[in-house]
Amino acid sequence: MKIEIKRVTDWQRVVNSARFTQGKEPLGHEPSDEFKKQMILSEHSPLRELEFDIKMYGIPYWVSNHFVRHVHAQPFVSTSRPDITGSKVSRHDMRQDELVNLQLSLNAQEIINISKLRLCNKASNETREVWYKVLDELEHIEPLIASACVPQCVYRGFCPEPKSCGRTKSNVLSVIRKYYKNLVTYQSNQRNIQKLTSMNMS
Repeated sequence: MKIEIKRVTDWQRVVNSARFTQGKEPLGHEPSDEFKKQMILSEHSPLRELEFDIKMYGIPYWVSNHFVRHVHAQPFVSTSRPDITGSKVSRHDMRQDELVNLQLSLNAQEIINISKLRLCNKASNETREVWYKVLDELEHIEPLIASACVPQCVYRGFCPEPKSCGRTKSNVLSVIRKYYKNLVTYQSNQRNIQKLTSMNMS
C-alpha cells in the first residue's frame, strides 16, 4: 500500500475567506499557527477552503467502499472492468479483497469527519489501519490537521455506539481529550495514545 497526499489549496485561502466575512482585506501571507488551531477546533466554514487530494494505492476493494460512503469526499476508484484492465477474471468472480486504487478529493473538515468514524475501535481493523497510514502521511504536510483527527468518543466526550469498545470507561480518555484540545503533535496524540489505550483496555 502507498499513500500520496497533495494539498490543493493553502491556508491563505482559508484566512482570506475568514477576513472577507469581516470586511477585511486579504492577509497577504500565511496565517499564524494560533489562527490555524482556532480555525481547526472551531471548525468554522473557511476551514473547508483547505482542500486535498488523497491517493491510496493497493487497498482492498471492500475497504475502499467504506471511504466512498463519506459523501463530502469525492471518490475516484480504479476500474475493475475486464475490458479495460485486461483481466481474465469475470467481474462475477472477482474477490472482495481485490486491490484497487482510491483517490479522495476533499477538504480539511471532511478529513476530520472521516477520522471520527474510521478511527473508532468499532470500525474494521483494516479500514482503521489504512486511515492511520493516511494520517501518518498528512502529518508531513499539515501536522495540526492530523492532530485534530480523533475517534468520535474523543471528539464528543462520550461513545454514541450501541456497543462501546470501552475506551470511554478507561482512565486515559481525559488525557487523550487534553491532547486533542491542545492539538498536541500528531505522533503524541495518535500512535502513542493508541498504544496507551490498548494497554489500559487489555
